[in-house]
Amino acid sequence: MTDPNAPAPSSAPAGGPGRLPLSVTDLLLIVILALGGSRLLLPVLLQPFGVTPMDQGGPGTAVILGLLAVQTAFLFAVIYGVAVAWRGVSWADLGFRPIDTRWIRRAVMVAIAAFPLVSFVSYLQMQIMGQPIQNPQMDLLKPERFGWDLYLGMLLVAGVLAPVVEELAFRGLLYRWLRERLGIWIAAFGSALGFSVLHGIPGLIPAIAVLGLVLAWIYEITGTIWAPIIVHGLYNAIVTTVLYAAVSQGAPLPGAGG
Repeated sequence: MTDPNAPAPSSAPAGGPGRLPLSVTDLLLIVILALGGSRLLLPVLLQPFGVTPMDQGGPGTAVILGLLAVQTAFLFAVIYGVAVAWRGVSWADLGFRPIDTRWIRRAVMVAIAAFPLVSFVSYLQMQIMGQPIQNPQMDLLKPERFGWDLYLGMLLVAGVLAPVVEELAFRGLLYRWLRERLGIWIAAFGSALGFSVLHGIPGLIPAIAVLGLVLAWIYEITGTIWAPIIVHGLYNAIVTTVLYAAVSQGAPLPGAGG
């Protein structure tokens, strides 16, 4: 019997003492709803602009940012509906536990170190393949001009909204679920592979998978999803800053066509 006077721990390991009350069917339902819904939702939202999702020179950066924000909100709604509202998973179970302030500083350093690491993996892959990595999303996301409004909007979507929801999906749900049932190594590599594949950029799967491993590692050692959210958000902010700096200088963007 638990002592009611015992102090509650400030955080728990990523695996936690309890198991997420989610079945394989629940996870598949989340994937089907999230992927199917977003694939159907994006063309419908783009239809008034007369473009398809990967058209070069599409509806403009501001509209694209709005669409990405809608997609992110849709994914959050699916996870909330299935895991929280239906299955009764708590936010603490999904990793939203307090973070030690020391880990905030360490997460910043991990994010800074992750950028050259992921870049090196991409460079190594290009050397092995003997050709540049094609990134069709770069054509979609690169701004038609440099503007502080577009830059700050991209930071909000890519550096705040997307990391929160993606970490909830891939670390809070997938990594935690796999770790409880199959162990830490399968969980780390499985969640990293899912994270990279579902980004939909075949040429960047190895590099994004490495980032996924870093995010799983910091989640495991801190026991709170806020740590990988900080790393993920700062990493995306660095990439965004490099992207917009290149646009402001008129430099060519790796993986972009034209």
